[in-house]
Amino acid sequence: MKVITDIYDFSALPCAATVGSFDGVHCGHRAMLAELRAVANKKGLPLMVVTFTRHPRLLFDGECEPFLLTTNDEKMALLDSMGVDYCVLLDFDSCMAAMSAGRFMKEVLVGQLGVQLLGVGYDHHFGKPAPDEGLEQYIAYGKELGVEVFGLSCFRPDGEKISSSMVRRALSAGDIPSVARLLGHDFSFSGVVVHGAAIGRKLGFPTANVDIDDCMKLLPPDGVYEVRVAFDGLLYKGVMNIGVKPTIADNLLRTIEVFIVDFSSDIYGCAVEVAVVRRLRGEMEFKSVEALRLQIESDVARVKNGN
Repeated sequence: MKVITDIYDFSALPCAATVGSFDGVHCGHRAMLAELRAVANKKGLPLMVVTFTRHPRLLFDGECEPFLLTTNDEKMALLDSMGVDYCVLLDFDSCMAAMSAGRFMKEVLVGQLGVQLLGVGYDHHFGKPAPDEGLEQYIAYGKELGVEVFGLSCFRPDGEKISSSMVRRALSAGDIPSVARLLGHDFSFSGVVVHGAAIGRKLGFPTANVDIDDCMKLLPPDGVYEVRVAFDGLLYKGVMNIGVKPTIADNLLRTIEVFIVDFSSDIYGCAVEVAVVRRLRGEMEFKSVEALRLQIESDVARVKNGN
């Protein structure tokens, strides 16, 4: 997949495209892209996804709580795995936010990118909001520009409409099975292993403290999780704790700590990817450090044995 970060340094080519944030690249997104790909193939057009360097919500609410399901790098990897030919990363700023849909189609989609076929999500709107503007108006704009515009189907497995907001609610509730079902893949995050207080090591379970790549990345609620850790091309089982370590209460800062099963290498400063498999329990305060150690031992045994 070719990633385009400067549309003014791109030679427009006939293509089929769709526009959106695609946060999470969930099952709904995947169904839409598959539908667009099928139509594009019939017309001999490459598939292009037009998205943004930052989520539009961040322009209008820069002080919001973390909400992203995917960072840009994670999104690119997921789109690439789906066979997308081109991904355009637009810099969503106040100037772009002020562009009408008609102008956006004319100047950006057609003028700079060469879009000939445009698939529009069932409830998606782009450009500066305008009263009653939607698919019918986009189709009319397209006719003026020589672009075929059509509406992509709503993907409703079991009658439910999948959205990024739905995935966020499930993740915030710690409902990991629902998150994986809605995404069509495990929820994961990436980060660099940094030095911590070495408390896990003293308990016999040295942990990798992970500093995530994007502070706006949404994480599961505090608790203990089974995870898979990708490092240096290999996968390892792991037990992750997200929280403030109330039994130790050293600083009450929220941290992400992962004990990697059957692993002993020094990986400080290294990048890892952590995929969340299931929630084992909530974060608990124990009466003693020894009680905490015994619980961690039990958590690790569950993950090792698949219980």
